[in-house]
Amino acid sequence: MISVRAAALVAAPVLVMMMAPEASACTCGDRVLGKPGKTSTEKFQESDLVIRGRMKTVTYGVEFANPDEPDMPFRMTRGEIDIKAVLKGSFKEKTISVYTGAGNGDCGRLGEFIGQAVYYNHEKFGEFELGLSKGEIEGKTIYMTSICDYIKGPGDGEAEP
Repeated sequence: MISVRAAALVAAPVLVMMMAPEASACTCGDRVLGKPGKTSTEKFQESDLVIRGRMKTVTYGVEFANPDEPDMPFRMTRGEIDIKAVLKGSFKEKTISVYTGAGNGDCGRLGEFIGQAVYYNHEKFGEFELGLSKGEIEGKTIYMTSICDYIKGPGDGEAEP
């Protein structure tokens, strides 16, 4: 009985290691290629729009049609941000809907969205900067962000750009 347990303890890590090459985590393109990641300045410059504001609300699981598999819509997280300033680009409204992944390795900012919403009214931790990419889904213009885009939160020091 002891030898079976010992064999199981040895076999389990070996099986996990054998499956590791099949697993994939979200990484930004440069890191995948073995190059250093982009700086905050480079991420800022690549953004279509950069805003400073506060995360008012977060809605998890917003569904969009999937053109590749119509029976399998994809889900995203939507954050409503009260804009204090537009740092790059042009946006005239005072509130913006921003979309990010809904989790499970899709490179989204679900954690940051929820964290910022919790601190919405906090004087020190509520305000942050976010780089956005402009896109189109279902014929509508939307703004999106991922872990590879510019962000500057409370305590990150001075912005590089």
